[in-house]
Amino acid sequence: MNKLSVIGLESEKEAVLAGLQKLGTVQLCDQSDKLTDADWASIIHKDSEEDRAARLESELAGVDSVLDTVSRYDGEKKPLFFHRQAVSEKEFGSILGDGEAVRREVNELEGKIRQWNDIKSEENGIVSQQASLTPWASYTLPLDLTETRTVRVVTGVLPATADAEEMKRKAEEASDAVEIQILGQDGEQQYVSLLCMKQDEDAVMDAVKAYGFTPASFKGLSGTVSDNLGRLAGRLEEVKKEEKELEGQFVISPKEKEALRCYADELVVQRDRARAGENLLATKKAFFLEGWVPEEAQAEVLKLLDAHDCWSEIREPEKGEETPTLLKPSENKWLRWTYPVRAITELYSLPKSYEVDPTPIFAIFYIIFFGMMFADIAYGLILAGLTFFALKKYKPEGMANRLLTTLLYCGISTAIWGVLFGGFFGDLVPVKPMWMNPLDNAMFILAFSCILGVVHLFIGMGVKAYMQIKNGQVFDAFCDVFIWYIFLIGLGLLLFGDNYVFQGAGELGRDMAIIGAIVIVGCEFYRGKGIGKLLGLWNLYGTTSYLADILSYSRLLALGLASAVIAQVFNMLGRMVGKGVVGIIAFILIAVVGHTVNFAINALGSFVHASRLQYVEFFGKFYEGGGAPFKPFTQDTKYVNIVNKEEK
Repeated sequence: MNKLSVIGLESEKEAVLAGLQKLGTVQLCDQSDKLTDADWASIIHKDSEEDRAARLESELAGVDSVLDTVSRYDGEKKPLFFHRQAVSEKEFGSILGDGEAVRREVNELEGKIRQWNDIKSEENGIVSQQASLTPWASYTLPLDLTETRTVRVVTGVLPATADAEEMKRKAEEASDAVEIQILGQDGEQQYVSLLCMKQDEDAVMDAVKAYGFTPASFKGLSGTVSDNLGRLAGRLEEVKKEEKELEGQFVISPKEKEALRCYADELVVQRDRARAGENLLATKKAFFLEGWVPEEAQAEVLKLLDAHDCWSEIREPEKGEETPTLLKPSENKWLRWTYPVRAITELYSLPKSYEVDPTPIFAIFYIIFFGMMFADIAYGLILAGLTFFALKKYKPEGMANRLLTTLLYCGISTAIWGVLFGGFFGDLVPVKPMWMNPLDNAMFILAFSCILGVVHLFIGMGVKAYMQIKNGQVFDAFCDVFIWYIFLIGLGLLLFGDNYVFQGAGELGRDMAIIGAIVIVGCEFYRGKGIGKLLGLWNLYGTTSYLADILSYSRLLALGLASAVIAQVFNMLGRMVGKGVVGIIAFILIAVVGHTVNFAINALGSFVHASRLQYVEFFGKFYEGGGAPFKPFTQDTKYVNIVNKEEK
């Protein structure tokens, strides 16, 4: 990754940005810090197109809204993973034309959407009015009638908990000529009609208000409740008809929808190009940009800049200068298959620019660990089959593609370990192990897991030594890694050598451990300062951390046994029901539900714990992480993938 600096004429800026966007290989750098420098600030300013970017963003939001609306009514099924259709620049231009036809269609559809929203608002208002009038259905007087020459007509509501009969008695005590009728009741309130003489109105109202009576208003309504409900029902039917007619106009042809998608992506491209100005500095007649470019893309970038008469310079990063991180497939053809496993690295953190990409190193371990913990032929075939189908059917991009490919590898590994351990839905189908049954050889599998862990950790330590030697820290590599190899191997031989390696291995291990311990203490005494010279004694205590790390790999045995035992338990439960038709049906149901649960739980567990062994134990030996991802200025389209290379 190298630093690119460019100076070009203002008249060529748009063409240069368009070219860089098509190449998609340069990450533009923010240069705001230069504006704080008096020398720079005196001659340049920020080349911003905020207004244009905001206008394009607003227009894009409108097109996206139109696409969302038509997608609800065209009957097209949304795939599990959206795959952008690949189109060439020529096809893209042909679909869009000058853009006027698509823009007109967008405006027409936006108008219809606004009309539909207005109709929907009216429909909601009608439904709301119907709901408010329905409790008054038994009220037969006109809603706009509030009085006669001598009588006051009042409608109102009471709390549902109020005693309506007692309220009537109190009102009758206040006036000899009063009529109160409870028209209806729901969970919240009672609906009341009240008639009284005008001369007694104040006394009657004081009596009923003591019980929570509140007058109701039917402002703007005339005629009876029945008349109004009939009118509203008729209008609601008309509104729904208009709504359906409009929804029918939202169904457009696939060709029209493709044009809308291309138009949306064209707006995305233009908006991003306008936003790119935030990273440019300019004078009245020239512009200046800086960015990061991968070494293999430099030739294309320089060719583009030369074609537009730009001055350019590419330099290597200065010592200590952080560069963006771009993970690429391994140059070794035998390790290129590991590239999708970078998803596991990305879920943790990208390496810094000066670090080693750990993906090709840990990929094989991750897949082995996952398979060993999930080991079952049937589970492995199901996992591999599902992920293979999703990759071929939906063609996901980016992180989804990498994760599914990684799980495909893990499914194959699971099936292989199932063959080695002899498991097919647990013991549903008897399979003779090609190696051994872990349930019968748990201690051996535990030892094997720990040995795998030692190899895994030693490789991680080896990566640390490689990075130190690469940086010229040979002595540090010897003290931090190689002498620990001698010390830890010596401890292993001392504890287990005579019984499991060869006679006399324990004595050799003792000597190696003693020499290693002396050198570990001596290294810190040599390179430390002051009290730091005694740090070697503390480092020896770090042996317990290595032992804890190694024991962490016992989870390979634990999860493997859990998966197998749970599967066997569900099989046993199914067999306990009995024979006959009922027994067979019950067995199938228990097996399907049980193995589905076991598959889901242990697949997730294997994924999490295989990741943990990388993140905590392996990465902890050498990996810092925290690298900033490489984000090139590119055509970051949403619906179609514009292929820039045209057929000649």
